[in-house]
Amino acid sequence: MKPNTTYAVVDIETTGTSVKDGDRIIQIGCAFVKNNHIVNTFAADVNPLTTVPPTIENLTGISNARVRKASPFDDLAGTVYSLLQGTVFVAHNVNFDLPFINAELQRVGYPELPIQAVDTVSLSQILMPTAPSFRLRDLSHALNINHAHPHSADSDATATAHLFIELQRRLRALPLSTLQRMVQLAPDLPRETADLFSYAFQQGKQHPQPLPKQLMIKNGIALRQQRLPQTAFGRQAVRYPLTKAQKSRLFTDQLVYRSQQARMMNQIYRHYTKEQTQTRPLLIEAPTGTGKTLGYLLPMAYLAQHGQQVIISTATTVLQNQLYEQVKHLNQVLPNPVTAVVIKGNHHYVDLNRFARGLALHEPSKQTQLLKLRVLVWLTMTTTGDLDELHLTTYQAPYFSEIAHHGVATLKADDPFFKEDFLRYRDQLIAQATFVITNHAYLMHHVAQLGSRQERPHLVLDEAQHLSDGVLRESRQKFDFNFYMAATHSLTSRIDQEHGLNLRALFAEQPQADYRLKLLDNSLRDTDLHLQQFQAALARTFVPHQPGGSQPVELTITMPEMTDFFATHNALIKQLQTAIENCFLQFQQLNEQYQHDQSQVLPNEQHVLDEFYNRLQELRHGYQLLRNWLLPATREQRVFWVNLNQYHDRGSLSLSGSLIDTQGYFKTQLYPYFSAPLFTGATLFATGKSQFVYRQLDLDPETVVHHQLATPFDLAKQARLMIATDAHPAEQSNGKQRVAYLTRAIETITRACPKQTLVLFNSLSMIEAVFYRLRQQNFDPERELLAQGVNGSREKLLRRFKQGDNAVLLGAASFWEGIDLPREQLELVIVTQLPFESPDQTMVKARYQQIRQANRNPFYDAALPQAALRLRQGLGRLIRTSEDRGAAVILDDRLSTKRYGHTILKALPKTLTPIDGSVSEIANQLQSFFKSQP
Repeated sequence: MKPNTTYAVVDIETTGTSVKDGDRIIQIGCAFVKNNHIVNTFAADVNPLTTVPPTIENLTGISNARVRKASPFDDLAGTVYSLLQGTVFVAHNVNFDLPFINAELQRVGYPELPIQAVDTVSLSQILMPTAPSFRLRDLSHALNINHAHPHSADSDATATAHLFIELQRRLRALPLSTLQRMVQLAPDLPRETADLFSYAFQQGKQHPQPLPKQLMIKNGIALRQQRLPQTAFGRQAVRYPLTKAQKSRLFTDQLVYRSQQARMMNQIYRHYTKEQTQTRPLLIEAPTGTGKTLGYLLPMAYLAQHGQQVIISTATTVLQNQLYEQVKHLNQVLPNPVTAVVIKGNHHYVDLNRFARGLALHEPSKQTQLLKLRVLVWLTMTTTGDLDELHLTTYQAPYFSEIAHHGVATLKADDPFFKEDFLRYRDQLIAQATFVITNHAYLMHHVAQLGSRQERPHLVLDEAQHLSDGVLRESRQKFDFNFYMAATHSLTSRIDQEHGLNLRALFAEQPQADYRLKLLDNSLRDTDLHLQQFQAALARTFVPHQPGGSQPVELTITMPEMTDFFATHNALIKQLQTAIENCFLQFQQLNEQYQHDQSQVLPNEQHVLDEFYNRLQELRHGYQLLRNWLLPATREQRVFWVNLNQYHDRGSLSLSGSLIDTQGYFKTQLYPYFSAPLFTGATLFATGKSQFVYRQLDLDPETVVHHQLATPFDLAKQARLMIATDAHPAEQSNGKQRVAYLTRAIETITRACPKQTLVLFNSLSMIEAVFYRLRQQNFDPERELLAQGVNGSREKLLRRFKQGDNAVLLGAASFWEGIDLPREQLELVIVTQLPFESPDQTMVKARYQQIRQANRNPFYDAALPQAALRLRQGLGRLIRTSEDRGAAVILDDRLSTKRYGHTILKALPKTLTPIDGSVSEIANQLQSFFKSQP
């Protein structure tokens, strides 16, 4: 790469992905970039001398009629070859475009292009590390690049050229130390992409630039400066805007006045400023479209003026980040802006010491090389160190575990990055923040740190309907014997492993090293032995002698049985705990002595120590889990069960335990630390008279003040709810009948209504069966059919669905809630079955048994209200804005034929009147509705 290099930014459209299989180019576009400017462009349609498949025609808009008028590649090859000679080839996924063009050139008698090449996908991943997507269309949108015709080669090439110019600008702006580290990593990137780093580094050395004020260099790594914001406490309080006129003046043109939102704001402010109500919990159901988040943030900002901190807890880490953005938005209008900090579990944050040590290690994995580059650049941007900002996916998680933080307690004052540590900085922010934004799981694990029995800060529980489920999910722990035994074997092997640095070589010069290593080895072998004995004892006690089956089994253990077992085998469990404790003690002594004796610990040596310690931590987790289960007070509230694999192999046995419910839990473990909480969510109340929400939240209905806000939407005009009367009763029909009916119904409805459609199921197995049945019956090839568990992760499916305009998505579980698809992104929801949870699940059985013991009915006390809430949540995906229109179809006639069906219907908005009919009648009515609602 030289100063006057001409970059040929190329994009091609093809009939498919394989030249070998006969696929051909149908369009080529090129934008020439020199000195950071587009200096020329070239574009041409190409006659492939074959048929353009319908899917490609739909994607690109390039028809067979259009390419028949174009010249074949044979006639264009000379022009293409001469234009690209002497340039550096650039493409968004260069390993597709360049090999395809070279193959086409060779096919018509030209040699391969003898030029360098650069990939903008890899560059974008590195230089725009916080981008949620690296598709050209998404990057163009994020950078405000005009990209009017995605999947058109000329438009794609021009957009990629503008992207490449921006990426080069970002590369030149990086500190010299960051560029040096990037070069030292010697990453294996597509073609000559990494050469750009070397060129930028050399240019930076020749023309050095001052370090930007917001950056600092620490131990060769560029970081953002950490500056504590001014505290909001101590300012003169300003009056809350109670009236519409006052709110409108405050909002100016930054916020839109909404009557229901204003009502919610006033309800909260009055509640916590009136002496007769401020000590009572407040529960507000605020439907979609109310503006719930700002509805509580604004009054809480005014209430916090008196120095009382506000803890806001929501369901997920994604919602935490959205909340933080809303606080920034609110601060644009507040006379006294508030400070806010987002807090998550330790593992969400990068440990700078771990990252720096790992940088010095040779990394053969291309994926990890790329991640190291991304983190290097990201550290010049982030003020939080929150790894979620990188939008990394689960398959990238192994590197996550290497650099993730293990908590402030693991830091030492002489650590190279002690002063700059992100968790220490976060704790400083927490101490002076107005709003502390967390999630339910973190809240319940850190109640004492976030709350105070003396000062009792405000507590807002957003998405409160998830609080109980979140606690139960977190309490569901599994003691997997094979996992812990594998950990002990791995640790034992690392003492004397043949390949790589082992502990014996590492501690060779340490006094009494052989003796201590022998003790460590013995403790690990004792741990393994006691794990085997503990597993065998469980199997003898609870697993009947029977031949292996084709399905895994789950055997419930009654509470008296579990109590007797722990009492009988208490000595064995204590031996196991002692062995694990000894492993830690002996390694700790070895490590501390080593760290004391060494003037400098090399990165590869520290890596070995860290790896060993991390594996030991896995054993400690098991030890702590057992210790918790052994406490009689916690054991009595739990249900236990053992699992075996499909062959009923006793050596595969694992022990699981969980809280049964949260009755009495929050009253002792959460509420005493805070002022009277505010609970809010879009769907809190199952049915009019249901006590379900109060039991879930461990509240006394007599002490709670509650409000249900009306939907701000005109559902009678915007939406339709239809119930199929020809459905086989879901609880009576067998699997094949149900699959056949659902397939026929989905095909009929979606054919009549070519709208973006979400189909909600109760199980992944039913999704899979219906998906393949639809495929077998030649489901409309013009429509994209997506299925959870078949086509990819939830995030990938949602991204593809949002980008479609005629897609059908089959989803279960998390698709019933928490997804926002406004306007044309979603216009039709099909519910395949009422969302009752399976009564055969161990947890459900235990909960229902407990309800029976309290002389209550499990169906009416738990199953029915839970299904009603779930259905409300599913239907809530449909109308998200006042401009939306859409229809919901329920393929379960129990809503019409059962008494409890009418109870569920009463929980739905009164303006959403259900219409009964057969599937064919529903299809006709849907056509009429969508025609009348353009």
